[in-house]
Amino acid sequence: MASLVAALDQSATQIGISGVRYTRRQLYYEFCRTLLPFAQVVALWSSVAAVGSASVLAAWRRSRPLWSGLTGTGAQIAVPSLVRRLPFTLTPPVTDALFDEVLTAYRARHGEPPGLLPDDPAPWRVIGEREPDLYDYGLAYALVCQDASIARMLRANFLHMEMACAILALEDATPLPDALVAMLIRAAAPRVLLVHDASPAGLRWAAHAAELLDVPRGFRVRALGLRPRHALRRHLFALRHAADTGELPASLNLIERLWLRAGYQAELAALPPVALLRALRRATRPMPRRDSWWSGFRRWRASGYMSWTA
Repeated sequence: MASLVAALDQSATQIGISGVRYTRRQLYYEFCRTLLPFAQVVALWSSVAAVGSASVLAAWRRSRPLWSGLTGTGAQIAVPSLVRRLPFTLTPPVTDALFDEVLTAYRARHGEPPGLLPDDPAPWRVIGEREPDLYDYGLAYALVCQDASIARMLRANFLHMEMACAILALEDATPLPDALVAMLIRAAAPRVLLVHDASPAGLRWAAHAAELLDVPRGFRVRALGLRPRHALRRHLFALRHAADTGELPASLNLIERLWLRAGYQAELAALPPVALLRALRRATRPMPRRDSWWSGFRRWRASGYMSWTA
């Protein structure tokens, strides 16, 4: 237990360096990343693949030991980068019950982890109960989260102030409050952004969110949540439940359907908190496209004689 408490202390310190607030679930996944770092997984899989490929080549080329040795060395160099790029899923190394025991032991020794949001937060004031003069302004975005704890985490990190948008949980936005709709109508191109898990329930909600949220006509609804291919490419820790036999959205490819049919689900909390905040910032504030070197050279030629030397 002492080693697990030390690992949890390392996890809380790692998140605390960034200065973000986080939920209990996000701390659980950070704890899993500490116990099973991705570099260790890559090293293990790379060694197995490299040794296996070298042994196969050696069996094929027994008369050419130098050639097989060079090939085996090349495999050991190339396999780690290949493993990093291959999509695959990791399962958590600890259960929720064990994490609760470790967190209890941590609190008994060190107190509350810095930056951890309380398990029983104060009730959030809905849109219609706030200052009436606030609704004289327009909003370009409304962010709706499937998980209420993720919505609370985003507001705790003041993302709603940085993005100038409203961040609501699913239960608070079904349907969208009239005051929020009035603010969105004042914007030139209002958008409702959906943040959901890579799960059958989350994907179905995103597919039918316009009807469930009663979004007015003319509003753009865009899903920013996880998809199975994102979870596979980022090697997120995924939970395994009973296979869902319901209908899946038609936009999923074959690999995603097989992944979900196998019972895998990835929560949005599996993303590191900093990565989640950065992804939402990029999605709502796209970076300007950088001109290529050739376009800059052509601009220099057209701007005047010897201007490139300035």
